[in-house]
Amino acid sequence: MKKGILLLWPSFMIAMIATAVFFSIFEPAELKLHGNPLFADKLSAYSVFFLVSWAFGALNTSIVLLLEKSARDINGFTPPPVEAPDEDTPLP
Repeated sequence: MKKGILLLWPSFMIAMIATAVFFSIFEPAELKLHGNPLFADKLSAYSVFFLVSWAFGALNTSIVLLLEKSARDINGFTPPPVEAPDEDTPLP
């Protein structure tokens, strides 16, 4: 659950900001592909752009979460425990 929150919440914030910035610059009705309107209405343009930017934000956040792991976590290697010497044996 914690990993899901760490992944989805920052990507949601990124998507909100990206959608607000993009549509404050561009009008959804003016987006065209080969002369045809890209979206039927504004709500579908907002929704599609938000979901796509949320997916890219989640991809970005998942890469960050992967890169923050140590090599030990990624490789699954745990060294054997070091045993403390007895108090009776002299140190070299």
